[in-house]
Amino acid sequence: MSKIFDNTAVGEQSPRKDGFWQKQQQEEVVEAAIGLYGSEAATAAAYCALEAWTERRDSDYGFWFEVFLRLRDRLT
Repeated sequence: MSKIFDNTAVGEQSPRKDGFWQKQQQEEVVEAAIGLYGSEAATAAAYCALEAWTERRDSDYGFWFEVFLRLRDRLT
């Protein structure tokens, strides 16, 4: 019988010390996403947010969700 192990470390991640999660960095990611994905940039950011959410990476989720919101507002 297999055992299911609870990975408590998954949801306990915090923003990187180098400031990657700062607000001004979000704008750079928005510009890069538009350059890479064009009109589908908001969808790409939404997938990143969804992946982070399902993996319980709270700080990653918050970052990508904010990027998604900026892209959605800019591309609509």
